[in-house]
Amino acid sequence: MSEDEYDYIDKIEREIDVFNSMQIEVGVLHDDFLQMIAVVNNDGAVIRAKNVPYLVIPFMKDGIRTYVKKKSVSIPARKFMERTITRHEGRWQTLAVQQITKLMNGDGSAMMALHMIGHIAVEQMKSEIVRFKVPHNAPLTVANKGFDDPLIDTGALRDAIDYRIIPKLI
Repeated sequence: MSEDEYDYIDKIEREIDVFNSMQIEVGVLHDDFLQMIAVVNNDGAVIRAKNVPYLVIPFMKDGIRTYVKKKSVSIPARKFMERTITRHEGRWQTLAVQQITKLMNGDGSAMMALHMIGHIAVEQMKSEIVRFKVPHNAPLTVANKGFDDPLIDTGALRDAIDYRIIPKLI
């Protein structure tokens, strides 16, 4: 083997080592408030009044702002994160194998491959948020929003989905 062939093999080994030593995190990564909104929507929650007898929820009725008092509200689980993984994990694994094959052929880099997979995973999670329809919004929520789209209000949650590449914990 020539020196160039050894350099080529060393480069491939380094890229595969980088690929295997990293992981991709997908979700709301940069906004604590939207991260809480994501978790509450994904896992569900019961919100109770604290230090007061009732939650006071504003809504529009016949063009007039009015209020409803409730001791608590239940937000059902809308497992968009798990649904994204269930529906797309096989595709991500296929992409990873394809990217490793490219690396073994000397094409691209580990970081390029990881970024490509991360971008695709973000788009798939955003798509799941848009597609999510059941369980429906409560009638009061529909009255406030003007539509029944459980994970979309302003689009801020969907738009906050991002990815990052971090070292795997060993």
